[in-house]
Amino acid sequence: MQIALRIRQVIPTVLLLAVGTLAGILAACGGGGYGGSSGGGTTSACGTQYGGTCPAPTITLVSPGTTVNRSVTLSASASAAAGLTVTRVEFLVDGTSLGTATAAPYSVSWDTTTVGDGQHMVTATVTDSMNQTTTTPALSVTVDNNPAFSVTLKPSEIFPAPTSSATGTASLKVKLANGAASGKVTVSGVTATAVTINDAFAGNTGASLITLTANAGTAGEWDVPAGATLTAEQITALLQGELYVLVTSAANPGGEIRGQITPPNVTVVFATLAGAHEVPAVTTTASGAAAVTVDTNADTVTVHLHDTGIADATGAGLYTAASGATGPKLAAFAQDNANPAHWSVELAKIAATDVSNFKANMWYVNVLTTADPAGEVRGQIDASATPPPPPPPPAPTLTQLTTTVFQVCGACHTGGGTSLPFSMNLTPGHIYASIVNVHSVEEPNLLRVKPKDPANSYVVQKLEGAPTIVGVRMPFGGPYLSQAQINQLEAWINAGALNN
Repeated sequence: MQIALRIRQVIPTVLLLAVGTLAGILAACGGGGYGGSSGGGTTSACGTQYGGTCPAPTITLVSPGTTVNRSVTLSASASAAAGLTVTRVEFLVDGTSLGTATAAPYSVSWDTTTVGDGQHMVTATVTDSMNQTTTTPALSVTVDNNPAFSVTLKPSEIFPAPTSSATGTASLKVKLANGAASGKVTVSGVTATAVTINDAFAGNTGASLITLTANAGTAGEWDVPAGATLTAEQITALLQGELYVLVTSAANPGGEIRGQITPPNVTVVFATLAGAHEVPAVTTTASGAAAVTVDTNADTVTVHLHDTGIADATGAGLYTAASGATGPKLAAFAQDNANPAHWSVELAKIAATDVSNFKANMWYVNVLTTADPAGEVRGQIDASATPPPPPPPPAPTLTQLTTTVFQVCGACHTGGGTSLPFSMNLTPGHIYASIVNVHSVEEPNLLRVKPKDPANSYVVQKLEGAPTIVGVRMPFGGPYLSQAQINQLEAWINAGALNN
């Protein structure tokens, strides 16, 4: 009797434990008990009825920026329903898997040089422990690893500005993957003794990085020499707006005209300082000039200020307020030990609201003195005074290239043979079919022309004499095409390599 009683006491306990375990399993997998919510069942974190489905995982893709280059990080935040876990987050570019992260923070590195310049669609997919997935909306990102720059050169960008009526323009291009630089500078109204690309922010001076060569056939034209390159550090400086073009002359060996090289994310504004701009106005013979560089991608500001006629300066800085008003200091400037009239701050972090104030013309620079502790000379930063960069020239048509880039090609590439050069037909009317989306014979992994991707178009590599090409540079034996002609071909390819 005692044994039987103990058995009866154990069995209900085991059953209760089993039922409790089953209920826990159901709750984790979406079950809400033995009845739906309308039937009085228990509500769990994953569902409202027995056998219900857990909510899908959630994911948010963090934008790497509207325009990217070189290596960037793609990241996302993801979460799963209660009782479940995130098992992986996969990142995709144009539908092709880039990589997978299995633990937070969920991120992968994207080498953008593996794709062509232009628009690409980035997505991320999260998978939870029930193998449920959620994919983010596609995020449009523009890759620009071969940026082109249009630069206007003028005397006013030199401190102090020389008396000169000279003008100049520069058309430059840099391949960020290897730093290869190309392009030209055209000057007018000055007999240049040298044209260089230098390293310094606007308002400051720096060392020469590349020396251009005078074009013997075109007066006033100076060309970036073949093989000119920038280091990785110099490329970073370029994208921060830190490089400039300088033209020197016998009359102005320190510089006659200058132009800062600015990517789309960088704005440079010049300001004149005077006592009349102070609030209230100050009567003084002192003056000054400042160059302000704003990077809206990195949210940084760089200022180089030069005062004239001030011997008792106590400080200088960047402030926030509209013209005619005063406001708080945004950044203090350091005084140059070698030149006390030179004040600066470089790559100071600012907030998004500060950038908005800059665009609303609510910044000013101020130099404080013993006599005028609130400021002796001031200059308002007028962002609206800086015109947008000129639009790039329209891409040439294939018909136009027939009489320029491809003019000499048809002599050898006739299409009348079974091997190169005669097997390729580059005579008028046959060029498009011979090169666009056609694999190279010498480099089968490359297309002769890959639309919207001149860097990976083998024809461009052959014309430029890239070190990785098979055989020799084209045209065979020279004379080779000028960089300006190659730039025309690249512009046509970037525009889609149309049969026009």
